[in-house]
Amino acid sequence: MVRQQGFSLLEAIVALTILAGASMALFGWIGGSLRQLNRSEFYIESTPALISALEYLKFQDLALRPSGDFVSGDLSVHWQAVAIEKDVAGVQGSNFLLSLYDVELQVHKGQQSLSHLKTRVVNYHRQPGVTESQ
Repeated sequence: MVRQQGFSLLEAIVALTILAGASMALFGWIGGSLRQLNRSEFYIESTPALISALEYLKFQDLALRPSGDFVSGDLSVHWQAVAIEKDVAGVQGSNFLLSLYDVELQVHKGQQSLSHLKTRVVNYHRQPGVTESQ
């Protein structure tokens, strides 16, 4: 009877196949983690731009300009506003008309973009014929 020393070729091929499969799974997991890290960094980076865009929209007349872009550094925030209620009289005795808008925002940076974000914005303007002193 002959004693075998070491590994046979078949055993080495099986071991390398198992190692390759485990390596592919590991690299796939690492790649997915890096993509999620980049995405979360983009969310963190875009938060101040979104806050600034919402502040900017508070002072825009969305009836005259229902869509547009707000640029903050290398980020661009595109908005699209749709009126829900338009020119509703404010509280009794108020000199202002109120409008409620559904606003959809999307942040872009180069080829990257976040999913659409929705919010509501209230616009107001003075009633026609009312002067500042009244």
